[in-house]
Amino acid sequence: GLGDVYKRQNMDSTNEYYRMLNALSKIYISIYTFDLKKDIEYPFKSNEYIDMWSKNVEGAQNKTYNTVKNLTEEKHVDMMLEFVNMSTLDERMKGKSDIAIVFKGKINGWCRARFIAIDYDEDGSLHNVVYTVECIDEEKRKENYLMYLSQTDLMTSLYNRGYGEQSIKELLVKEKKGLFCLFDVDKFKSVNDKYGHDIGDKVLIAIAVAMKKAQREDDISMRLGGDEFAMYFRNIDTDEDAKLVIERLFSEIEKIHVDPMEEQIHISLGASFYKKDMNFDMLYKIADIGVYESKKSLGNRMTIVENDIIL
Repeated sequence: GLGDVYKRQNMDSTNEYYRMLNALSKIYISIYTFDLKKDIEYPFKSNEYIDMWSKNVEGAQNKTYNTVKNLTEEKHVDMMLEFVNMSTLDERMKGKSDIAIVFKGKINGWCRARFIAIDYDEDGSLHNVVYTVECIDEEKRKENYLMYLSQTDLMTSLYNRGYGEQSIKELLVKEKKGLFCLFDVDKFKSVNDKYGHDIGDKVLIAIAVAMKKAQREDDISMRLGGDEFAMYFRNIDTDEDAKLVIERLFSEIEKIHVDPMEEQIHISLGASFYKKDMNFDMLYKIADIGVYESKKSLGNRMTIVENDIIL
């Protein structure tokens, strides 16, 4: 093993062993060995916060519980208490050399906790384990950023077409009512032709800002491409409520002013109610009929369509 290698190299194997462990420990916030039979912990690496919350607490299990309760973000506490429950650890680690979980801590942000099996009793039950906590906050931020890039229209910061459609489709599986709105910017080509694409882009960004202001927390806004946008308003199933949310959007659109444009920005909107067994493509096609109808008049216009019937 490693000891033989060290001896062959005329090294102090014990010293080198601890140097290696110290180097590895830099990766972790904490490293503990737990004797599950005796409920005893042996710290290899700790910190002031763990020491504070484990001080004057008897037993490895109680110390770990107390540390988790006080150093874990509230929404992850229950999950972490279940993970560090040593009475169920033997069963959860059957056939595994380690188990891990990702959680958010109050001090270090995103972390990964891991139990690693060391040895077993003669009856095959788990005896000693290593418990490590590693900070992965930077890794998580990079992961979240990559996810953001895959889900977002970079110009407007709305959902892109792929992720927006998928989000709506997931809602349609479990929800009973909602309103899908489809719209585009009137005479947008003439804006680009007259003022240039930079101004056209500013118009699209301003539209996105208006959508975000008009939507509620659980609604969905996305850019489908070009000057085409869509919104899904959850739990809307009457003409009266539909007109309220659409008028709120129109109100925000009317506030848009992009220099040096003199023209007012207007949109043509079509809307369709979700009905049982409808899918996204059906909602889109019906709403598109409304967009076509709205374009027959000037100004911000809405047309609500139900089963191909203009209301």
